[in-house]
Amino acid sequence: RLETEVQLARQIQQTFIPSILPTHPNWQIAARWRTARQVGGDFYDVIELPNNKLGIFIADVADKGMPTVLFMALTRTLMRAAILETSSPAEALRRVNDSLLPDPQQGMFITAVYGELDLEQGTFTYVNAGHNPPFWVKTDGGFEKLTRTSIALGVMEQPSIEQRAISFKPGETLLLYTDGLTEAFSPSGDLFGEVRLLDVMASLAAGTAEEVITSIEECLNDFIDTEPLADDLTMLAIRMVG
Repeated sequence: RLETEVQLARQIQQTFIPSILPTHPNWQIAARWRTARQVGGDFYDVIELPNNKLGIFIADVADKGMPTVLFMALTRTLMRAAILETSSPAEALRRVNDSLLPDPQQGMFITAVYGELDLEQGTFTYVNAGHNPPFWVKTDGGFEKLTRTSIALGVMEQPSIEQRAISFKPGETLLLYTDGLTEAFSPSGDLFGEVRLLDVMASLAAGTAEEVITSIEECLNDFIDTEPLADDLTMLAIRMVG
């Protein structure tokens, strides 16, 4: 019976993960979602917004097992409600944080990056709430980390939440990911780390968003070999092509 319930929980969880990503002539979006167990605490969302914008969300619940499914579902629902009420990423995450706080005794919190991508202007206005910094790979071969602008959600009341913005140029790629990628272990106990990740991305400067995701995943699979994933893994790549 428990096995059946876990399988059902996974099926429900999968319905929260986008089955089809939005398409646009000047943009490519690709994603991966892999759980370390049957159910996981990672998730992402891509929401079509008014005025030719997309809401981009990636998150990691700091727990494992069945409780994460409930917390993930709650956070996704709160997030979707918040972004319909405000066009400010900082205000949206502030509202989600306030809604998560009434039940702090569970000790669960969530790291997240949420941003609004303006498909016409090429700007990405974002908040990084205690999450792994996304990598912005530029046309000149350099890169920039979208470092944290807030603590994780569900930790404290009225945290300082700052939003920042970047401007894409054609050929530039942004990779959002969870720590299941950089903190994956090889059979000998080595960490995958940021350096390997950046090496793969640098070698694919002209690659599509899907090629970037596929190559990172292949590199990771080779690295961990027969080891199972120790943590959930989620990646979301956004590339401007015109």
